[in-house]
Amino acid sequence: MPAPELTDGGVLLRPLRESDRDERQRYGWHAEIERGYGRAVESGPMTDEQARTWYERLSQMDEPSWAIEVDGRFAGFTFLHSHEQEDRRARFAIGLASPQLQGRGIGRAATMLVLRHAFSTMALHRVDLRVLGFNLGAIACYRACGFVEEGRERESCLLDGHWYDDILMGVLEHEFRALDS
Repeated sequence: MPAPELTDGGVLLRPLRESDRDERQRYGWHAEIERGYGRAVESGPMTDEQARTWYERLSQMDEPSWAIEVDGRFAGFTFLHSHEQEDRRARFAIGLASPQLQGRGIGRAATMLVLRHAFSTMALHRVDLRVLGFNLGAIACYRACGFVEEGRERESCLLDGHWYDDILMGVLEHEFRALDS
């Protein structure tokens, strides 16, 4: 589903472009980023085939999705999925391409833009997400955007021989509007 461009000035959410595949490949793999998704991947270069697979998977999404652009360059990707029209809800996901992009407010700005779109344009009542319990930076970002912890799936992710909890977080339309006013 083509999603509209959204911006807050410093962060632009826009449709994915084929040139983003090359930008994503230049960032390569970062173990700490992938670990946040529950994947054990070593840091290193991304192959042409991996970049092509990444691009094809994201460019064929049927749900609202955006490339995150900062300073004219691709910085990551965000999307809403598992959209349930009858219950007016969807699940949020976001990922930045490099650790150097973290801690700069990019994730928070992108999250706020998506939530504004979700609650206004899409008329959703609820947006939720899952985040691994050790991903404290992401959890802090989500809290700053209005998400609250609603539960946890204990030891739901086996990573590097250790079990980790998934934290379930959600934000309701009226909660977000009160925060965003």
